[in-house]
Amino acid sequence: MRGPRLLLLLLLLTAFTLTVLDVRAQPFGALRDGADAVLGPAQRAVGSGARGLGGVFGGGADQDELKRLRDENARLRGDLVRGAGDRRRADELDRLLALADAGTYPVVPAQVTALGSAFGFELTVTIDAGSRDGVQPGQTVVNGDGLVGRTTRVGPFTSTVLLVTDPGFTVGARLTREGTVGLATGDGDGGMTYELVEGGRVAVDDALLTTGSQTFVPGVPVGRVTRVDPAGALVTTADVQPFVRVAALDVVGVVTSPPRSTPRVPIPPR
Repeated sequence: MRGPRLLLLLLLLTAFTLTVLDVRAQPFGALRDGADAVLGPAQRAVGSGARGLGGVFGGGADQDELKRLRDENARLRGDLVRGAGDRRRADELDRLLALADAGTYPVVPAQVTALGSAFGFELTVTIDAGSRDGVQPGQTVVNGDGLVGRTTRVGPFTSTVLLVTDPGFTVGARLTREGTVGLATGDGDGGMTYELVEGGRVAVDDALLTTGSQTFVPGVPVGRVTRVDPAGALVTTADVQPFVRVAALDVVGVVTSPPRSTPRVPIPPR
């Protein structure tokens, strides 16, 4: 590579010198013509070599190779993203099955396919499991962290889930520390409100579990108390942060029947 480049540089300097001499003194024309005759073939050879190098580094073949490398890089990046997503879903499914095993109830695994509802302004998600999978309206929906919500509208292949944070969502919940029972209701802003009847005691960091009803299976982690309002005359109110991150739901499970065995131990919150 250095030999052709050095030769090309010498030729260019020679040509420049001859050009200057040609301009300043016509007698050097014969010398210039002789140099052209001698150096012309070498200049063409070096020039063709340089053009060949230009084809290697900037020609069509190089552009094709560059495109191939870019496509391969994009494919590898896609594989990494898909691999990370698969690992995350597998981890969520493992946690869901662990919760179902601890609760001794069967679940139908499903994936969240859409946020929101086409039928109103409720805080809902759509899942890819329906009546053909054994899902019915009014069933408990959980993930590996705890209570997600309950099923409302159910089709053959998909279902709508009302989330715990919706103002229309209410569940009976028991304090793990005191054992006191109250009602947890969605506040419409990513949290819940917990209300206790007169005499109930609640403190910050208390955890809540479902008490069980015709809709909700018992013992599912609901959330943790973050703030307690001063005791009122009849009701004590507290703010609750759900254990489930409703804005990042992916793999969930629909509980299709009550616990298989009794008595059961409440599932400890994560």
